[in-house]
Amino acid sequence: MENIVSLSDVVVSPWQSVLEQVRQVCNNFGAVFFDAVGYEGFSDGYANLTVPDKFRETWLNSHYGDLLRKLFSQVLGSDFIDYKIRLLEPSEKPVENGAARPELQVARSVAKPVVKPVARRFPRLKLYSNYTFENFVEGESNSTALRACEAVVENPGDKGLNPLLIYGASGLGKTHLLQSIAARLLSTKRNCRIVYRQAYDFLRECCAIYDALRLKKFDEANELEAKFEECYKQCDVLLIDDLQLLESGVKTQKRLAALIRKFRDENKQVVLTCDRHPSSFKRLEEGMKPQKNSPIPYLSANLLTNIGDCVAIGLVEPDINTRMGLIRKKSQDIPFASKDREEICRFLSMPPRANVRLIEGILNWLKAMHTLNGVELDLDCVKQLLYSPKNEMAAFTVKNISETVAMTFNTDLTSLSSNRQDKAASLPRKVAMFLCRELTSESLENVGKFFNRDYATVIAAIKSLTCQMDKDEALARKVKDIRYMLES
Repeated sequence: MENIVSLSDVVVSPWQSVLEQVRQVCNNFGAVFFDAVGYEGFSDGYANLTVPDKFRETWLNSHYGDLLRKLFSQVLGSDFIDYKIRLLEPSEKPVENGAARPELQVARSVAKPVVKPVARRFPRLKLYSNYTFENFVEGESNSTALRACEAVVENPGDKGLNPLLIYGASGLGKTHLLQSIAARLLSTKRNCRIVYRQAYDFLRECCAIYDALRLKKFDEANELEAKFEECYKQCDVLLIDDLQLLESGVKTQKRLAALIRKFRDENKQVVLTCDRHPSSFKRLEEGMKPQKNSPIPYLSANLLTNIGDCVAIGLVEPDINTRMGLIRKKSQDIPFASKDREEICRFLSMPPRANVRLIEGILNWLKAMHTLNGVELDLDCVKQLLYSPKNEMAAFTVKNISETVAMTFNTDLTSLSSNRQDKAASLPRKVAMFLCRELTSESLENVGKFFNRDYATVIAAIKSLTCQMDKDEALARKVKDIRYMLES
């Protein structure tokens, strides 16, 4: 009998089976992302995966973890417990990473262009000296974005992170991260040619070309175009800050879209920042005109198409621990009173001081007050310097205090004045009464009326809370933090 091998006899790797299903449900970025994920086999119930950097580990766990567990369970059956991830050493390569997808095979066969030094000095970057990775304060609100930017520096042009877009409100660190990429590349890859631009500067450069053409100054237009080509199309890394500022320049958006396509085709890196996710813009189709005074800004369909599958990572307001870390680091040269330094950092980290740029401005102002006026920066002095007279009437009222307490304990004013005696209502009620006595001149009878309690009940509640705080440091800390919020 002839030996005939059918397709069913071919042993398919569990990882190959999983990858085939992953790529059926992932977008283009997801498919490219998994090209860098390796598979080292199945042992003791665990599928052993490898990734080249911490960013991919975080991204895989947060975005694809549940999908991988589901697919491995289908392929490996009841023996599968979970997957494990190992970070590769810089010299290592993945043991097994899925077969190349047809549309990427040609791109992989082409060697990455060798960067050749040019005789002409590339334009000097205008960077802030303190905007580096070393000076960036990491926290839960920004760690993923930080890891992504560090990964870009390690391997600029990597398809899995190109283009990279960092988005978020003003003052959260987008420009800091973008300039950190440039600073690290300048120090580690000296032949890497980098262009860093505010979007408005990019818009101005493009408009200068269009204006020269409109005025039929063709020699000037040709000269400007040549400078543009030399600068942008010969660089290796393009960094554009505040993409939303291009809203008024449709032609400029089209030019940027062409640059992004060119950079991706040539394995060159593009990193953008914006105040919102690309999906939050209105799409301006060819020939359309944007509505005036629209609350939602427009970007051209051309540009949105080219950044639609980018890696978009958001920055949110830092939590209190991150804000305190930021203040500690940036206030090292400010002579706060030693006994109060930690409490001052805590006070300065309270809302509404959640914006990083606002915090930096306050620290600079406090330092100036000390330098110019010689004031001693203890806790009471800092509070006094930051106190706003215009809020004097509204700052310390029974209602205002109670609203802040209710918000902090995730309840409402109705609960505080109700007959409920459970902890969810009684504890914030005690805290509100305690702070009303501390921060207002209202009589205890008036405080009691607000909460539908009598004078004696208010006294008992305050005494009870005082005893609780003596035994519970976390509760005492929470009450003090609420007071700082009210005094901010």
